[in-house]
Amino acid sequence: MSMNEQNQSTTNKLILIAQIISVALIWVFVAGISVWIVNLLLLSLELHDVPGASVGISIVAIPVFLSLAGVLTYVFVGLQKENSRLSKTSEKT
Repeated sequence: MSMNEQNQSTTNKLILIAQIISVALIWVFVAGISVWIVNLLLLSLELHDVPGASVGISIVAIPVFLSLAGVLTYVFVGLQKENSRLSKTSEKT
């Protein structure tokens, strides 16, 4: 294995780690936001407050964040499948 191939391998591993971290962090962020919004809804009900703003925010925010996290995860999985397919093709030649 040449020095250039080692550098390429190290770079690929670092990129994979960065991608995994970004996917994990977006799901932690989405879970945190969702729990926070649900907590606001429950708190407004407990305090006999009108939960209108909390319900409005949750109806919009939670699906938007879930969609964004889903798209990021979908792209990550697609890139990994493509990378795997390309590496198998290059091994055959």
